[in-house]
Amino acid sequence: MKNLILLFFIFIWAKAISQTDTTSSTKEVRIIHADKLQFYTDAQGNAIRKMVGNVQLQQDSTYMYCDSAFLKKEENVVDMYSRVRITDGQNITATADKLNYNGNEKMAKLIGKAKLTDSEMQIKSETLYYDRANSIGYYLNGGVLTTDETVLTSKKAYYHTNTSEAFFNEKVHIDDPEYSLDSDTLMFNTQTKVSTFYGNTSIYNTESTILCNNGTYDTQRQIATFGYGTTILNEPQILKADSLYYEKQNGYGKAMRAFDWYDKEMKVSVIGTDAEYFENESKIIAINRPLLVSEIDEDTLFLRGDTVIAINDFTKRFQAFPNVRVFKTDLQAVADSLYYSQNDSMMRLYENPILWNEESEMKGDTVMVQIANSKVENIFFIDKAFILTQSQGKLFDQVKGKKITGYFADSKLDKMLVERNAESLYFGKNDDGAFIGGNQSKSVNMWIYVVESKIKKIVFLDKPEAVFTPITKMTESMFYLKDFKANFELRPISKEDL
Repeated sequence: MKNLILLFFIFIWAKAISQTDTTSSTKEVRIIHADKLQFYTDAQGNAIRKMVGNVQLQQDSTYMYCDSAFLKKEENVVDMYSRVRITDGQNITATADKLNYNGNEKMAKLIGKAKLTDSEMQIKSETLYYDRANSIGYYLNGGVLTTDETVLTSKKAYYHTNTSEAFFNEKVHIDDPEYSLDSDTLMFNTQTKVSTFYGNTSIYNTESTILCNNGTYDTQRQIATFGYGTTILNEPQILKADSLYYEKQNGYGKAMRAFDWYDKEMKVSVIGTDAEYFENESKIIAINRPLLVSEIDEDTLFLRGDTVIAINDFTKRFQAFPNVRVFKTDLQAVADSLYYSQNDSMMRLYENPILWNEESEMKGDTVMVQIANSKVENIFFIDKAFILTQSQGKLFDQVKGKKITGYFADSKLDKMLVERNAESLYFGKNDDGAFIGGNQSKSVNMWIYVVESKIKKIVFLDKPEAVFTPITKMTESMFYLKDFKANFELRPISKEDL
């Protein structure tokens, strides 16, 4: 009898090289091989199978390898030690120093230099979990995911092997040759290379910094979308937007909700709801009547037009069209289009431009405004030039000519040079301040001097024609020069009136 028992155990150890557990089912962890196999019962009464040397176990399509292992057969739980390796199907491989595997739940806990790899990525952590039932690998206390040249780190991460989607949470960081990123929460698809981020997020590259609360970034196409509270810092420009589409490779952005663009060098802001941004040209094109704000030395110019363009190139310019309205403390204007260059500090207004300064209304086919030290210095009215100032009621001092150059002192109209076909009409007063009649003059050229917006003196440079008509004898048509038309109702009275 003793010899039979001895022969039985010799047979068991001889078969340990390719040991198979014949009582297992598809859910049970099966012993495929071990150099040595020992059966015993622990203090709690659990049947234990101890395996040593080239251990190989199997459950379904998953194979597990190590140097030594302990299998609790009834609980279907195995602890594996040293050079642990798991293969699950054709793509999934996991390695670690230790493994605890629950076969009933199909849950693996890998400890010590743990690593999970598929064809798209590699995850490393000191402790790594692999949920075979749901095809999820995850870590909870710090780890790294690497895919191609992109490295993602975080405190927590969950990787879905079926969808190639990884979810990262807490202290998320990406290092990539093209950019780096910090975020609170992020989803990354290892196949499409698209990141979706939530919460405070910062993206850095060599040209710019992006701060946002949510959005997506396609690493391969270098295309991003951002939501509420996005800021792009691209010196010297700053762009803030609530909805932004951005192509890094082309340097192109599109703001589709509220935005605020500011250029530090130009000291120009554009504020609106719809704009395109061209990074390489330092240009923004805004539509739907955006507001442009230009800091001109110590003063500020406010402007609206259906379309506004600002460009920080060698001209440092902005332009607007059509339906342009301008407000500045010493100047207001309307026009069909406007162009301003900081290089020459010249504002050009085209197509039916009308300007106002204090009590004067000024217009011409084309108007050019020279600004110096934040104040209007000169205004050039070219073709069909006409300036009028209301004296009282229907009485207007008027000047017209082919060209008028207005000279300003302390932001007030001081004098005018009227050239070619010069005409003037102003109303004189007696010592009691009552209007007594109209002075109408014609000359090729004339100088007109103004005090407190009223014509005080006219100097004729050629033989003039001058007629004084008592006010009681003036007919209706004599009160106005040809082409007279007052447009004070069009005058912007504040920046809110644009």
